[in-house]
Amino acid sequence: MEYNKKFQHDFMKRTLSIVDEYKGPYDATILINCLLGLLVLPKEALIDKIPIYPYEELAQWGINPKSIKRFGRCDYGHEHTPNLRQLVKRLRNAVAHFNVEPLHLDGEVSGFSFKDRNGFRAELSLDELREFVGKLAMHLKQETD
Repeated sequence: MEYNKKFQHDFMKRTLSIVDEYKGPYDATILINCLLGLLVLPKEALIDKIPIYPYEELAQWGINPKSIKRFGRCDYGHEHTPNLRQLVKRLRNAVAHFNVEPLHLDGEVSGFSFKDRNGFRAELSLDELREFVGKLAMHLKQETD
């Protein structure tokens, strides 16, 4: 395997392929690994490429706004304006610091709980995560074209 000169573009493309093509017993693990790569690896270079869609429009990215239990506060005590870019930052913090816990339903992983030190808390189903990871990978891939 080789990456071309557009590493970020190839990374997003390959992540999207993994999310689209993998069908197996480790889908929850694959989703978290893909999310980790999409949120942490390109954060510095691509965070400004994430749109500032309002909280109410998160469903367009696969996230039910009701799944966000609390957006939390910033370090300076001001409330964040809930939006897609803030969600990406909060999920990045949760994943990077491994503040992720599985949610179970009938003995199976049904989703994950995400928390960060600023009070953010979300409970996302596997379906929400799958759609969000796919849309985020597609968006970032297009931004790196």
